[in-house]
Amino acid sequence: MAGEQDTQELKDKVSALVGANFGGDYRRAFRHYDGDEDDKINEDELKALLKEAGVGNRFTRSAWAGGVIEELDKDGDGCVSWAEFEDVIVGGKGQGVPGGEPAPGLRHRKPGPAAPARGTADAPRAETQDIRKELGRG
Repeated sequence: MAGEQDTQELKDKVSALVGANFGGDYRRAFRHYDGDEDDKINEDELKALLKEAGVGNRFTRSAWAGGVIEELDKDGDGCVSWAEFEDVIVGGKGQGVPGGEPAPGLRHRKPGPAAPARGTADAPRAETQDIRKELGRG
């Protein structure tokens, strides 16, 4: 069940980052990482978010970002919109924004132990496949 672990790791670490740096406001965090203010997070912006959240390492972060975009990008523009981000990472519409309800199990959850380092050459591909499988698209 490495796919579930990877997806949970992603959610836990993003949740911890948003809680610590943005007071639990996912929309504010999204805007922070949307450097070019186009209301989308591109691959470079996502890599910055993943780095600050402690997801992956310098060797696997590009694979993580590519896999996340591949899974979340519903409109095929190569970026993650707020709606796409909110639907999967935050947990649904109207959540993680001022006045909205916290995402179930995300906003106040403490991050679990870090996943073991993946040291094989196939790790980025395996991580992407695991994320796809966990999201029910693989």
